Amino acid sequence: MVAVVLLSAIGGVVVLGGSAVAFEANGGSVYPATPNTSTIGTGLYAVKPGDAVVEDGIETITLDVGPEASVANVTGEDVYVAIRGTTRYEIDDVNVSPSEDGSQLEVTLPRTIQPPLGEGPNTGSEVAVKFRNFTTPSEPGTYTIDGTVSTPSGETDGPASVSYTVSEPELSFTNQSVSQFDERQALDLTAAIPGGGYVGLFTTTENGSRDRLVGSTNVSVSREAGNYTVDVSGNVTETQELVAVAYTETTGRSYGIRTEQTFDPAADEPLVVGGDLVNATATVATLDVNGRLTAGSEYDQGERLFFDQGEASTSYAITRIESGELGATADSFQTAANGTAIVDTASLDEGQYAVTRVDDGSLVSLDDDSTTGPGDDSFVVTGQQVNATTTAATTTEAADATATETTNATPTSEPTETTAATTVGETTTEGVDGNATATAAETTMTESPDTTEDVTDTETGGETTTSGGTTNGDGPGFTAIAAVVALLAAALLAATRR
Repeated sequence: MVAVVLLSAIGGVVVLGGSAVAFEANGGSVYPATPNTSTIGTGLYAVKPGDAVVEDGIETITLDVGPEASVANVTGEDVYVAIRGTTRYEIDDVNVSPSEDGSQLEVTLPRTIQPPLGEGPNTGSEVAVKFRNFTTPSEPGTYTIDGTVSTPSGETDGPASVSYTVSEPELSFTNQSVSQFDERQALDLTAAIPGGGYVGLFTTTENGSRDRLVGSTNVSVSREAGNYTVDVSGNVTETQELVAVAYTETTGRSYGIRTEQTFDPAADEPLVVGGDLVNATATVATLDVNGRLTAGSEYDQGERLFFDQGEASTSYAITRIESGELGATADSFQTAANGTAIVDTASLDEGQYAVTRVDDGSLVSLDDDSTTGPGDDSFVVTGQQVNATTTAATTTEAADATATETTNATPTSEPTETTAATTVGETTTEGVDGNATATAAETTMTESPDTTEDVTDTETGGETTTSGGTTNGDGPGFTAIAAVVALLAAALLAATRR
């Protein structure tokens, strides 16, 4: 393994503010920025003319994270060091020695590095240390990482103190409804993953573990909870329980790299805070129907059928087909504001039927083709009674089955208002995605994309490079659409016809 990579001149020098002589802080961060979490810690420090290590070189870097945090789990494979001035050194394969209480980490470089300084009184060299498996303090707040650099002879510069802030994540996913017949299905949730990440929606197995991914959303770096809409189109066909799980991006040590990624539940890490998976569970209900009313189909008496071929708030008749022609009216119904209704066949005798408008008697196409006629756009009701498992309405009723209006369908299980508003503490048994720890999967610290980034993006995770200052940006991958979409009020378990 190449322990020290010397890159070519980077086209400039590091110009530093403040006094001309003094090892000082440049900035700090953690990802994710949550308490009691295994994170990537970052400390940025500046070597300036007159510091001892300028003459004799850097042999060791000591980090003091204080009694609230811990570096006890940090290994040599977790640490990456970059020293940047007129040239840039990238260093891995370091030796580390955590203190017994986990409050200090001594990093010994594979060889002594003399910081590359430019000319001028305020030029200097930046020392960046990134370390995985850094356990943040258990309480939200702002904390410090004190850095000291030492020469081979034991002379030291520092300490210099950088700061970072951790805050609690949030995740709320409430009971809601969708139509199993809509081409586009969407669910709403509220989330905050400080530092950015993702929320994935999964089906659940019988034992409650998460199973198949049905949709996901990006979550911004903001510490404040935001509203997000998750596209689950084609993935919700029946009333079921779904679990929302918070994730963090595992690719890249820097904010700039993380923003280029997309969600991969097999590679990204579920967010675990204090040993608890950040998740929330909700019941998603679908329409209480046996199927969709279509041309050429047969239905038993008592089946409830979804009708979506009509116009808004319009009266329709169910008309008998007699000798191949439209005959007497057997029943009638009215569509809701979005042109849909639920048609109950309980009042229909055995026979062939079509749907016509009440106002002008025109035939409604049930197959969406160019040909419309009593034979082509009819359906059949058998003489057999449907084997209903729930009590159905005995009259034809209208229902608005989209997310913009209410519905008259009866839900199979009435969702309670208190269900599924969870932040941290509901541990869900893990399924196909396996380990629910927040230990980063990436242990090798050589990452070529980091070598070409600006130091602000590369080393501080997109935060300001003044000690402790942070700003918000977008989360990993594409920007999440934040919106609250009104979904239909009640619905039932869909039973497929034949």
